[in-house]
Amino acid sequence: MTVKIGLIGLGMIGRDHLKRFNDIITGAKVTAVCDINHAAADAIASEYNATAFYDAEAMINSDQVDAVFICSIGPAHKAQILAAFNAGKPVFCEKPLTPTADESREIIDAEVKAGKRLLQLGFMRRFDPGYQALKQVIDSGELGDIMLIHCAHRNPSVPESYTLEMAINDSATHEIDIVRYLLNENIISVRVDKPRKKTRRALPHLQDPLIVIFETESGVRVDDELFVNCHYGYDIRCEVIGENAIAALNEQQLIATRSLKGHAQHIAQSCMERFTTAYDREVQHFIDNIHSGKEMSGPSSWDGYVVALVCDAGLASLKDGEKHDVLIPQRPAVYR
Repeated sequence: MTVKIGLIGLGMIGRDHLKRFNDIITGAKVTAVCDINHAAADAIASEYNATAFYDAEAMINSDQVDAVFICSIGPAHKAQILAAFNAGKPVFCEKPLTPTADESREIIDAEVKAGKRLLQLGFMRRFDPGYQALKQVIDSGELGDIMLIHCAHRNPSVPESYTLEMAINDSATHEIDIVRYLLNENIISVRVDKPRKKTRRALPHLQDPLIVIFETESGVRVDDELFVNCHYGYDIRCEVIGENAIAALNEQQLIATRSLKGHAQHIAQSCMERFTTAYDREVQHFIDNIHSGKEMSGPSSWDGYVVALVCDAGLASLKDGEKHDVLIPQRPAVYR
């Protein structure tokens, strides 16, 4: 059986996934695409031999679609996810689940009512070989008791549409989720620090860089450098400090060169380049789950909800600079 995919949102990440379905993924085909930009939907549909839709709910309910793949903007996610649930179709949703925790809670309530998981969330770093190796060494106990984690999330640049709040809701979300994945525990407090100096490359409405300080249930202190106009590349760092040893992500450059100019290593310029393998693996995981007939696995709506709770606390700290606690309710049995 070939799973018929309806893909919503034809921006950068949506087009990247379209190419992935066309070239890499087995067992599925994009049969329908949807975007509010009619010309873009028509052009992409023609290129990929799919049907163009301009209304997401119409595409979701079409018999041309077995599963829904959401790559639209965050504020549109809740309505599209709930429409897919009502249609009885499995859902892959790019992060964030929703812009706020209150909206995410509505999705949690719908899945709890259904009695099973219906959605896989696009926290692709969990599928990255580097992060998986890092988790393996943490779980082995080789590092001893974990005390600190140093993270960095650096982009070469961001567009004018990038807001200060997006540093938390869009950039830091990945570190929030991956810390929970690596340590298997929740974050209980957040503080956002604004250095007095900021890069001259930042637009006037941005404070760049920022430092976000998290604390986990067991007392692990995590610092996350958010530098979204670093100029030189897309550079993701994670170093775990244990009582006995330290482990960190490798550079994972694609190539290294030696010449008269010296030793140089390629640095990725985008998330799609740095995390190509992770994106491939997460999408194939979604399709394989559908073929197996089992409920969804991998990053869940609950993970998205908890990350949204942390982000809400981070946004409060962004305004006042104070530490804010994160209150996480009991996890429903469907997500255990």
